[in-house]
Amino acid sequence: MRALRQGALLMLPPAAAAGSNAASHRRAPARPAPRSAQRGITVIGFLILASLFGIVGFAGLKLVPMYIQNMRLATVLEDVRKELDGTNTTAGQIRVALGKRFDVEGIRLPPESVKINQARSGYEVSVQHDTRAPFIADIWFLVTFDKQIEIRR
Repeated sequence: MRALRQGALLMLPPAAAAGSNAASHRRAPARPAPRSAQRGITVIGFLILASLFGIVGFAGLKLVPMYIQNMRLATVLEDVRKELDGTNTTAGQIRVALGKRFDVEGIRLPPESVKINQARSGYEVSVQHDTRAPFIADIWFLVTFDKQIEIRR
């Protein structure tokens, strides 16, 4: 049987032509997913993510050297404490030992940031130091170092 549809002849399968409700063995062609169901990142999203990663990476480049210097400073103080602890040392000897180690490690501190005070059982050495680094425009990073050790006589 033939059916007429908008001026063209259309062949119907025998089951449909007979009017039965038998299912066809063919499936309808798959439709593409709607635009809202697609996933992925757009160019604008990629640029935003890249700029955020760039800013965080640039901040890391500025901050890591300051923290490394603070770790070296803490190591120097601990090494001087181990070296001079219990040797009946003086404040001048402590200052000379710190100066030599600072030179070896490449640490540059203003003299007023290192304080040596006499304590009950020896000397208390304290280092208070601020390091600043420019970031972007008028934004600066400030890292504060404050450590105290006690050297016994």
